[in-house]
Amino acid sequence: MSSWSTKSAKRGQSLVEFAIVLPILLVLMSGGIDLTRAFFVGIQISDASRQAALYAANNPDGYNQAALQTIAEENAGRGLLVCPPGDLQVTINPTESSTPATTPFNQQVTVVCDLPMLTPGIPGPVNIRASSTILIVP
Repeated sequence: MSSWSTKSAKRGQSLVEFAIVLPILLVLMSGGIDLTRAFFVGIQISDASRQAALYAANNPDGYNQAALQTIAEENAGRGLLVCPPGDLQVTINPTESSTPATTPFNQQVTVVCDLPMLTPGIPGPVNIRASSTILIVP
C-alpha cells in the first residue's frame, strides 16, 4: 500500500509542476509567435513601400495618394500574417523642394502599419514603418 501512495503522490507532484509551468511556456511561445509575425509584416511593409515608389516612378503624371494606397495594400500581402485592413497608411512627400512638373525630384513613399499584438502583456499596437525614396523624372 505504501508503494501505491508514493506513486500517486509523485504523479500528483508532476501534475502540479506542469500546471505551474504551462502558462509560462504558453506566454513565451505566443510572444515568440508575435515577434515573428511583426518581423514578417515588416518585410511585407517594406515590399509595399518599394512597389508604391516604383509605381510612382513609372507613372510620374498619374499617381496620387489613393493610387499609392491601393498599390501598397495589394502588395502588403494577404493571409493570416499581414497588417490588418485599415491599419495601413501611405504618405507621400517630395524630399527636395523643386517643381514636380518640370524638373526631376525625389519622391518619398512611407508605409506605416499599426500592428496589434496578440500576446497579453506586450504593449500594442506596434508601429512598423518603411520608407522608399525614388527619383521621379517627368
